Amino acid sequence: MATIREKSRAQWHVQIRRRGWPFQNATFRTRKEAQAWARKTESEMDRGLFIDQTAARETTLADLIRAYIEGVTNNRHSENARVSERLRLERFMRTEAELCSYYIINLRPEHFEAYRDKRLKQTVNRGKNSSVISKTIAPSTVKRELNLLKRVIDYRRRWLGIQINPVNAQDVKRPTVQDERDVRLTTEQRELLMRACLEARNALLAPFVELAFETGARRGNLLRLEWTDMNLVQRTALLRGMKNSRNPDKIINHTIGLTPRAVEILEALPRTDKRIFPMTGNAMRKAFNRAREKAGLTHFRFHDTRHERISSLFESGWAMPQVMAQSGHRDPKSVMRYTNLSGNYLAKELAKL
Repeated sequence: MATIREKSRAQWHVQIRRRGWPFQNATFRTRKEAQAWARKTESEMDRGLFIDQTAARETTLADLIRAYIEGVTNNRHSENARVSERLRLERFMRTEAELCSYYIINLRPEHFEAYRDKRLKQTVNRGKNSSVISKTIAPSTVKRELNLLKRVIDYRRRWLGIQINPVNAQDVKRPTVQDERDVRLTTEQRELLMRACLEARNALLAPFVELAFETGARRGNLLRLEWTDMNLVQRTALLRGMKNSRNPDKIINHTIGLTPRAVEILEALPRTDKRIFPMTGNAMRKAFNRAREKAGLTHFRFHDTRHERISSLFESGWAMPQVMAQSGHRDPKSVMRYTNLSGNYLAKELAKL
Protein backbone atom coordinates (compact mmCIF):
# COMPACT_ATOMS: atom_id res chain seq x y z
CA MET A 1 0.00 0.00 0.00
CA ALA A 2 1.33 3.43 -0.89
CA THR A 3 2.18 5.92 1.83
CA ILE A 4 1.19 9.51 1.03
CA ARG A 5 2.07 12.47 3.26
CA GLU A 6 2.19 16.22 2.95
CA LYS A 7 5.78 17.44 3.27
CA SER A 8 4.99 21.14 2.94
CA ARG A 9 2.68 23.45 1.05
CA ALA A 10 2.07 22.00 -2.44
CA GLN A 11 4.47 19.11 -1.70
CA TRP A 12 2.84 15.65 -1.46
CA HIS A 13 5.31 12.81 -1.09
CA VAL A 14 4.49 9.23 -2.15
CA GLN A 15 6.37 6.08 -1.12
CA ILE A 16 5.67 2.59 -2.44
CA ARG A 17 7.32 -0.46 -0.91
CA ARG A 18 6.36 -3.77 -2.45
CA ARG A 19 8.19 -7.06 -2.23
CA GLY A 20 9.94 -7.96 -5.47
CA TRP A 21 9.90 -4.40 -6.80
CA PRO A 22 12.34 -1.50 -6.35
CA PHE A 23 11.41 1.15 -3.81
CA GLN A 24 9.51 4.00 -5.45
CA ASN A 25 8.99 7.56 -4.30
CA ALA A 26 7.87 10.77 -5.95
CA THR A 27 6.65 14.24 -5.03
CA PHE A 28 3.60 16.02 -6.47
CA ARG A 29 1.91 19.39 -6.11
CA THR A 30 -1.49 18.02 -5.04
CA ARG A 31 -2.77 15.01 -3.11
CA LYS A 32 -4.94 14.08 -6.07
CA GLU A 33 -1.90 13.81 -8.38
CA ALA A 34 -0.06 11.77 -5.77
CA GLN A 35 -2.94 9.35 -5.38
CA ALA A 36 -3.32 8.94 -9.14
CA TRP A 37 0.38 8.16 -9.55
CA ALA A 38 0.28 5.65 -6.68
CA ARG A 39 -2.74 3.83 -8.15
CA LYS A 40 -1.16 3.69 -11.59
CA THR A 41 2.18 2.44 -10.27
CA GLU A 42 0.66 -0.26 -8.04
CA SER A 43 -1.64 -1.38 -10.85
CA GLU A 44 1.33 -1.78 -13.21
CA MET A 45 3.17 -3.76 -10.54
CA ASP A 46 0.17 -6.04 -10.09
CA ARG A 47 0.11 -6.74 -13.84
CA GLY A 48 3.90 -7.06 -14.15
CA LEU A 49 4.10 -4.03 -16.45
CA PHE A 50 5.87 -1.59 -14.19
CA ILE A 51 9.05 0.08 -15.47
CA ASP A 52 11.25 1.86 -12.98
CA GLN A 53 11.59 5.52 -14.05
CA THR A 54 13.39 6.76 -10.96
CA ALA A 55 16.44 7.75 -13.01
CA ALA A 56 14.25 9.73 -15.44
CA ARG A 57 12.77 11.63 -12.52
CA GLU A 58 16.17 12.43 -11.05
CA THR A 59 18.24 13.13 -14.20
CA THR A 60 18.08 16.47 -15.98
CA LEU A 61 18.68 16.93 -19.69
CA ALA A 62 21.92 18.75 -18.83
CA ASP A 63 23.07 15.73 -16.76
CA LEU A 64 22.36 13.46 -19.70
CA ILE A 65 24.19 15.68 -22.19
CA ARG A 66 27.28 15.78 -19.97
CA ALA A 67 27.18 11.98 -19.64
CA TYR A 68 26.89 11.66 -23.43
CA ILE A 69 29.87 13.95 -24.00
CA GLU A 70 31.93 11.91 -21.56
CA GLY A 71 30.83 8.48 -22.77
CA VAL A 72 30.36 8.99 -26.51
CA THR A 73 31.62 12.31 -27.86
CA ASN A 74 35.04 12.15 -26.23
CA ASN A 75 35.55 8.62 -27.58
CA ARG A 76 34.89 9.33 -31.24
CA HIS A 77 37.89 8.41 -33.39
CA SER A 78 37.81 11.63 -35.42
CA GLU A 79 39.07 14.80 -33.72
CA ASN A 80 36.87 16.94 -35.97
CA ALA A 81 33.82 14.89 -34.96
CA ARG A 82 34.72 15.23 -31.27
CA VAL A 83 35.19 18.98 -31.45
CA SER A 84 32.12 19.79 -33.56
CA GLU A 85 29.78 17.57 -31.52
CA ARG A 86 31.07 18.91 -28.21
CA LEU A 87 30.68 22.53 -29.35
CA ARG A 88 27.15 21.83 -30.59
CA LEU A 89 26.08 20.27 -27.28
CA GLU A 90 27.80 22.92 -25.16
CA ARG A 91 26.08 25.66 -27.16
CA PHE A 92 22.73 23.96 -26.55
CA MET A 93 23.31 23.78 -22.80
CA ARG A 94 24.40 27.42 -22.75
CA THR A 95 21.51 28.85 -24.79
CA GLU A 96 18.78 26.45 -23.61
CA ALA A 97 19.51 26.47 -19.89
CA GLU A 98 15.84 26.32 -18.93
CA LEU A 99 15.08 23.29 -21.09
CA CYS A 100 18.27 21.60 -19.89
CA SER A 101 17.06 21.99 -16.29
CA TYR A 102 14.02 19.77 -17.00
CA TYR A 103 14.05 16.26 -15.65
CA ILE A 104 13.91 13.71 -18.45
CA ILE A 105 10.53 12.42 -17.27
CA ASN A 106 9.05 15.88 -17.91
CA LEU A 107 10.35 16.37 -21.45
CA ARG A 108 7.70 16.43 -24.20
CA PRO A 109 7.89 16.61 -28.01
CA GLU A 110 6.38 20.10 -27.91
CA HIS A 111 9.49 21.35 -26.06
CA PHE A 112 11.66 20.35 -28.99
CA GLU A 113 9.13 21.56 -31.55
CA ALA A 114 9.35 24.99 -29.93
CA TYR A 115 13.16 24.78 -30.02
CA ARG A 116 13.07 23.79 -33.71
CA ASP A 117 10.78 26.69 -34.66
CA LYS A 118 12.85 29.18 -32.69
CA ARG A 119 16.13 28.04 -34.25
CA LEU A 120 14.74 28.27 -37.78
CA LYS A 121 14.04 31.97 -37.18
CA GLN A 122 17.44 32.79 -35.68
CA THR A 123 20.22 34.44 -37.67
CA VAL A 124 23.99 34.07 -37.60
CA ASN A 125 26.63 36.53 -38.80
CA ARG A 126 29.10 35.44 -41.48
CA GLY A 127 32.19 37.33 -42.56
CA LYS A 128 34.28 40.09 -40.97
CA ASN A 129 34.14 43.87 -40.69
CA SER A 130 32.22 45.47 -43.58
CA SER A 131 31.49 42.15 -45.28
CA VAL A 132 29.39 40.75 -42.41
CA ILE A 133 26.26 39.03 -43.70
CA SER A 134 23.38 37.85 -41.51
CA LYS A 135 21.87 34.53 -42.50
CA THR A 136 19.13 32.47 -40.95
CA ILE A 137 20.10 29.13 -39.47
CA ALA A 138 20.01 26.50 -42.21
CA PRO A 139 17.31 23.78 -41.92
CA SER A 140 20.06 21.17 -42.27
CA THR A 141 21.77 22.57 -39.15
CA VAL A 142 18.56 22.37 -37.11
CA LYS A 143 17.93 18.84 -38.38
CA ARG A 144 21.42 17.74 -37.27
CA GLU A 145 20.86 19.30 -33.84
CA LEU A 146 17.56 17.47 -33.33
CA ASN A 147 19.07 14.17 -34.46
CA LEU A 148 21.95 14.70 -32.04
CA LEU A 149 19.58 15.37 -29.13
CA LYS A 150 17.70 12.20 -30.03
CA ARG A 151 20.96 10.23 -29.84
CA VAL A 152 21.71 11.80 -26.46
CA ILE A 153 18.44 10.51 -24.98
CA ASP A 154 18.70 7.14 -26.74
CA TYR A 155 22.16 6.72 -25.15
CA ARG A 156 20.61 6.09 -21.71
CA ARG A 157 16.99 5.39 -22.60
CA ARG A 158 16.84 1.89 -21.12
CA TRP A 159 18.52 3.06 -17.93
CA LEU A 160 16.09 5.99 -17.71
CA GLY A 161 13.14 3.65 -18.14
CA ILE A 162 11.43 5.76 -20.81
CA GLN A 163 9.69 3.97 -23.66
CA ILE A 164 9.36 6.90 -26.07
CA ASN A 165 12.10 9.34 -26.99
CA PRO A 166 10.58 12.88 -26.91
CA VAL A 167 12.81 13.93 -29.84
CA ASN A 168 11.84 11.07 -32.15
CA ALA A 169 11.21 11.99 -35.77
CA GLN A 170 7.61 10.77 -35.64
CA ASP A 171 6.59 13.41 -33.08
CA VAL A 172 9.13 16.16 -33.80
CA LYS A 173 9.09 16.67 -37.55
CA ARG A 174 12.49 17.52 -38.98
CA PRO A 175 12.89 20.62 -41.18
CA THR A 176 12.80 19.95 -44.91
CA VAL A 177 16.33 20.07 -46.27
CA GLN A 178 17.01 20.95 -49.89
CA ASP A 179 20.78 20.51 -50.06
CA GLU A 180 21.11 18.34 -53.16
CA ARG A 181 23.73 19.76 -55.50
CA ASP A 182 23.77 19.47 -59.27
CA VAL A 183 27.19 20.83 -60.16
CA ARG A 184 28.98 19.27 -63.12
CA LEU A 185 32.00 20.82 -64.80
CA THR A 186 32.45 20.93 -68.55
CA THR A 187 35.75 19.70 -69.97
CA GLU A 188 36.85 23.32 -70.43
CA GLN A 189 35.95 24.25 -66.83
CA ARG A 190 37.84 21.29 -65.44
CA GLU A 191 40.90 22.25 -67.47
CA LEU A 192 40.67 25.82 -66.15
CA LEU A 193 40.50 24.54 -62.58
CA MET A 194 43.43 22.16 -62.99
CA ARG A 195 45.53 24.88 -64.65
CA ALA A 196 44.87 27.17 -61.68
CA CYS A 197 45.83 24.34 -59.30
CA LEU A 198 49.09 23.77 -61.20
CA GLU A 199 49.94 27.46 -60.88
CA ALA A 200 49.35 27.45 -57.12
CA ARG A 201 52.23 27.91 -54.68
CA ASN A 202 51.29 24.61 -53.03
CA ALA A 203 52.82 21.98 -55.34
CA LEU A 204 50.63 19.25 -53.83
CA LEU A 205 47.34 20.96 -54.69
CA ALA A 206 47.13 19.87 -58.36
CA PRO A 207 47.82 16.14 -57.73
CA PHE A 208 45.51 16.24 -54.70
CA VAL A 209 42.58 17.69 -56.66
CA GLU A 210 43.15 15.46 -59.69
CA LEU A 211 43.32 12.37 -57.47
CA ALA A 212 39.98 13.43 -55.95
CA PHE A 213 38.47 13.58 -59.46
CA GLU A 214 39.91 10.14 -60.26
CA THR A 215 38.87 8.35 -57.04
CA GLY A 216 35.83 10.22 -55.73
CA ALA A 217 37.34 10.04 -52.21
CA ARG A 218 36.54 12.61 -49.55
CA ARG A 219 39.07 15.29 -48.64
CA GLY A 220 39.71 13.86 -45.18
CA ASN A 221 40.35 10.35 -46.52
CA LEU A 222 42.85 11.67 -49.07
CA LEU A 223 44.68 13.69 -46.43
CA ARG A 224 44.97 10.57 -44.22
CA LEU A 225 46.41 8.44 -47.02
CA GLU A 226 49.80 6.90 -46.28
CA TRP A 227 52.14 5.17 -48.69
CA THR A 228 51.54 1.89 -46.85
CA ASP A 229 47.84 2.18 -47.80
CA MET A 230 48.68 1.98 -51.50
CA ASN A 231 49.11 -1.05 -53.74
CA LEU A 232 50.10 0.45 -57.06
CA VAL A 233 50.64 -2.98 -58.63
CA GLN A 234 47.05 -4.07 -58.00
CA ARG A 235 45.86 -0.44 -58.33
CA THR A 236 44.07 -0.22 -54.97
CA ALA A 237 44.04 2.21 -52.07
CA LEU A 238 42.90 1.72 -48.47
CA LEU A 239 40.81 4.64 -47.19
CA ARG A 240 40.97 4.76 -43.41
CA GLY A 241 38.30 6.15 -41.10
CA MET A 242 35.50 6.36 -43.66
CA LYS A 243 32.51 8.52 -42.74
CA ASN A 244 29.96 6.32 -40.98
CA SER A 245 26.62 7.98 -40.19
CA ARG A 246 24.88 4.80 -39.04
CA ASN A 247 27.53 3.81 -36.50
CA PRO A 248 29.69 6.91 -35.87
CA ASP A 249 31.65 5.12 -33.13
CA LYS A 250 32.77 2.35 -35.48
CA ILE A 251 35.91 2.88 -37.55
CA ILE A 252 35.51 1.69 -41.14
CA ASN A 253 38.42 1.16 -43.53
CA HIS A 254 37.49 0.64 -47.17
CA THR A 255 39.50 -0.43 -50.20
CA ILE A 256 38.83 1.32 -53.51
CA GLY A 257 40.20 0.91 -57.01
CA LEU A 258 42.60 3.30 -58.74
CA THR A 259 42.44 4.37 -62.36
CA PRO A 260 45.63 4.17 -64.45
CA ARG A 261 45.79 7.97 -64.28
CA ALA A 262 45.55 7.87 -60.47
CA VAL A 263 48.52 5.48 -60.39
CA GLU A 264 50.51 7.87 -62.60
CA ILE A 265 49.73 10.76 -60.23
CA LEU A 266 50.88 8.77 -57.21
CA GLU A 267 54.05 7.46 -58.86
CA ALA A 268 55.09 11.03 -59.71
CA LEU A 269 54.81 12.25 -56.11
CA PRO A 270 57.92 12.51 -53.89
CA ARG A 271 58.04 10.16 -50.88
CA THR A 272 59.29 12.62 -48.26
CA ASP A 273 56.78 11.64 -45.56
CA LYS A 274 54.78 8.60 -44.52
CA ARG A 275 51.70 10.56 -45.60
CA ILE A 276 51.16 10.99 -49.31
CA PHE A 277 49.90 14.54 -48.85
CA PRO A 278 51.66 15.95 -45.76
CA MET A 279 49.58 19.11 -45.34
CA THR A 280 46.76 20.28 -43.10
CA GLY A 281 43.15 20.39 -44.15
CA ASN A 282 43.11 24.16 -43.65
CA ALA A 283 46.13 24.66 -45.94
CA MET A 284 44.52 22.56 -48.66
CA ARG A 285 41.19 24.37 -48.27
CA LYS A 286 42.73 27.81 -48.63
CA ALA A 287 44.85 26.77 -51.63
CA PHE A 288 41.83 25.21 -53.37
CA ASN A 289 39.64 28.27 -52.72
CA ARG A 290 42.27 30.53 -54.28
CA ALA A 291 42.55 28.25 -57.31
CA ARG A 292 38.82 28.00 -57.95
CA GLU A 293 38.47 31.77 -57.59
CA LYS A 294 41.27 32.26 -60.12
CA ALA A 295 39.51 29.86 -62.49
CA GLY A 296 36.19 31.71 -62.05
CA LEU A 297 34.55 28.63 -60.50
CA THR A 298 33.72 29.86 -56.99
CA HIS A 299 30.47 27.83 -57.07
CA PHE A 300 32.45 24.57 -57.32
CA ARG A 301 33.25 22.98 -53.96
CA PHE A 302 35.96 20.41 -53.36
CA HIS A 303 33.31 17.85 -52.33
CA ASP A 304 31.79 18.25 -55.81
CA THR A 305 34.69 16.17 -57.14
CA ARG A 306 32.97 13.24 -55.43
CA HIS A 307 29.69 14.06 -57.20
CA GLU A 308 31.63 14.26 -60.47
CA ARG A 309 33.27 10.84 -60.06
CA ILE A 310 30.11 9.01 -58.96
CA SER A 311 28.04 10.54 -61.76
CA SER A 312 30.67 9.61 -64.33
CA LEU A 313 30.70 5.99 -63.11
CA PHE A 314 26.96 5.68 -63.75
CA GLU A 315 27.40 7.34 -67.14
CA SER A 316 30.04 4.72 -67.95
CA GLY A 317 27.53 1.95 -67.32
CA TRP A 318 28.50 0.90 -63.79
CA ALA A 319 25.81 -0.85 -61.75
CA MET A 320 24.78 0.33 -58.29
CA PRO A 321 26.81 -2.36 -56.38
CA GLN A 322 29.96 -1.40 -58.31
CA VAL A 323 29.47 2.31 -57.62
CA MET A 324 28.82 1.68 -53.91
CA ALA A 325 31.98 -0.46 -53.72
CA GLN A 326 34.02 2.45 -55.09
CA SER A 327 32.31 5.26 -53.16
CA GLY A 328 32.05 3.39 -49.86
CA HIS A 329 28.36 4.14 -49.42
CA ARG A 330 26.16 1.70 -47.50
CA ASP A 331 22.81 3.07 -48.68
CA PRO A 332 21.71 3.39 -52.34
CA LYS A 333 19.67 6.48 -51.40
CA SER A 334 22.87 8.26 -50.40
CA VAL A 335 24.49 7.32 -53.71
CA MET A 336 21.60 8.81 -55.65
CA ARG A 337 22.12 12.15 -53.91
CA TYR A 338 25.56 12.25 -55.55
CA THR A 339 24.31 11.27 -58.99
CA ASN A 340 23.75 14.08 -61.48
CA LEU A 341 23.68 12.73 -65.02
CA SER A 342 24.60 15.35 -67.59
CA GLY A 343 22.18 16.47 -70.29
CA ASN A 344 24.73 15.54 -72.96
CA TYR A 345 24.88 11.96 -71.63
CA LEU A 346 21.08 11.68 -71.59
CA ALA A 347 20.89 13.00 -75.16
CA LYS A 348 23.39 10.37 -76.34
CA GLU A 349 21.44 7.62 -74.59
CA LEU A 350 18.22 8.80 -76.20
CA ALA A 351 19.90 8.71 -79.61
CA LYS A 352 20.51 5.00 -79.14
CA LEU A 353 16.80 4.21 -78.86
